[in-house]
Amino acid sequence: MQRVRTVSIVAGIAALAMLAACTDQAPAPTSPSTSAARGAAAARLDGAVYTMTNASTANAVVAFRRAADGSLTSLGTIATGGRGTGGAVDPLQSQYSVLLDDTHQTLFVVNAGSNDVSAFHVAGDGSLRRTALASSGGAMPVSLAQRGDLLYVLNAGDNSVSGLRTTPTGELIRIPHSTHPLSAGAAGASTIHFSADGSRLIVTERDANRIETLAVMPNGRLGAPVVTASHGATPFGFDVTPRNQPIIAEAAGAAPDGAVSSYSVAANGALQAITGSLDAGGAATCWLRLTADGRLAFSVNSGSNAIALFSVGDDGTLTLANAQAAATGAGTAPLDLDLAAGGRFMYVLEGGSGNIATFDVGGTGTLSARGTIQAGAPSSGLQGLAAF
Repeated sequence: MQRVRTVSIVAGIAALAMLAACTDQAPAPTSPSTSAARGAAAARLDGAVYTMTNASTANAVVAFRRAADGSLTSLGTIATGGRGTGGAVDPLQSQYSVLLDDTHQTLFVVNAGSNDVSAFHVAGDGSLRRTALASSGGAMPVSLAQRGDLLYVLNAGDNSVSGLRTTPTGELIRIPHSTHPLSAGAAGASTIHFSADGSRLIVTERDANRIETLAVMPNGRLGAPVVTASHGATPFGFDVTPRNQPIIAEAAGAAPDGAVSSYSVAANGALQAITGSLDAGGAATCWLRLTADGRLAFSVNSGSNAIALFSVGDDGTLTLANAQAAATGAGTAPLDLDLAAGGRFMYVLEGGSGNIATFDVGGTGTLSARGTIQAGAPSSGLQGLAAF
């Protein structure tokens, strides 16, 4: 997209590959989790980290066992049963393409090249067993949202969303009449996520520079979309505070830098900006994660090879605490990220190097590098990151 390409020119030729994360390369209330399942998840030793290859011939999950000290050990790869799109750095341009459920019992992965979604049972040692492969209900699935037994898929190829039910045995069952087109003019569908109360789905659209919300009905189907213009250009990845405030990364929200905006959700589903397009201090701000309490936000400035830290007030007001809370190094092109072990560790997927970087997270959000582990070849198209 032109705005983001302008950013890459400013950043220099070395940033071009990193900024591919934010440019178009591809064609264009539910059942609660049981206390028993949550208890089983809590009883597990340590945790795991997952990404995917997005290979066009046969997609696969790349799995790692997490030790108590945060270090990772390879668990190998497991086929998803579907195909990715291939491509170099960040071909899907989305967040939550690899997603763990609330209990960390199930992993979901999009297969953007074969228009389906895979589900895996997560064993106590972090290893995976595929339990389902189901149609995404549209073309080119790129992002997933889960709450209870409800799973929604965002399809970027035809700008649609579609719903599935998950079962205790790991099956995926289509919800009849749940496929819903986004509003006319939708372009660059990127990321889907539930509101904190589960009453709405939220979708960002990079190229249309807007955000859509859709009411979630008791039967799992959706109401009509409500469209809000993004405060800044290229709304991309996001997370939602426990106080129901979407915090959204904008790849070109404070051009030539990226930015982050916070919103409240009105009764009719429209978003109202709280802090609009706060400069993130770096280029291509594309992915964002919150701590569990919603008080700290970490965003990836992919074009600057850095992680920025924001504080989030009770009312959703944002403050930039550190534009370079961590640096991943030249050419690494950091992409997706996740927190694990109650927020003690952060894992960052580096699309340029093919590594996953580990950071210790301090109580005020300070980040201390712990090292990296190879997940794939440099610029091989790795996508998505989920950790527990």
